[in-house]
Amino acid sequence: MFLSPFFQALRAFLLRINLSLVLLLIILQLAVWYPFIDNAYDNAGRQLKLKQGAQHSWNSIQQQSRALAMAEFEDHPWLQHRTVDTAQEITSIWEIEGAASLPQWQTALEQVEERFALALLSVSWQRRSGEQWQGKMQFSIQAPKMNREYHNWLPARILIERFIKKDWQLLSTMRTSENASALVEYKHHRHWVQEGSWLPAAGLSVGSVSSDQVTLIAKDGSLQTLAIRQVGDDDD
Repeated sequence: MFLSPFFQALRAFLLRINLSLVLLLIILQLAVWYPFIDNAYDNAGRQLKLKQGAQHSWNSIQQQSRALAMAEFEDHPWLQHRTVDTAQEITSIWEIEGAASLPQWQTALEQVEERFALALLSVSWQRRSGEQWQGKMQFSIQAPKMNREYHNWLPARILIERFIKKDWQLLSTMRTSENASALVEYKHHRHWVQEGSWLPAAGLSVGSVSSDQVTLIAKDGSLQTLAIRQVGDDDD
């Protein structure tokens, strides 16, 4: 049976309407679900980054553990170290012990902290005859960071070297979206530093970095400021 041209046109029109309606419904569904899909994608990306970060930290801790097991302190024969506890065949608690003067302890601890990323768990000090101090310290192993602050684990304050400003020079500063860094020179040796950086050779940490100056913190808490020298400035 043949349809009249009118009904044929009507059927084609209805078919176009149905197709348009289906397409509109699909677009509406996508509009409704897109935020949830996009959020799920972002969450998956964050979870992947967290997993990668955790794996990187764990690999770093493993490297620290192996390095600690083979560590030698030839300059400090009085310092003994050993593994106290392990987790998954990796050193989790590391201990050092010895008897020496406070300056010797300070030098040894600065070398330990410069080489390894550690968190202090416990410490005990006992004064012996003369200037000797018997000390025992336990640490947990941490993932190393680019900049680590200085920790004073000594039982008493020792003489702080006088700050000599002419030994220092602030050469330049640089700022990114996240932090600021500075290039400083100490006794003709250059160092890139950020807030929290520790300079073991000078026994100072970095308190802050701005566009034209750096604040240094001594072990006794005193502050020193380095500013970028202008042409024509006199040396101290």
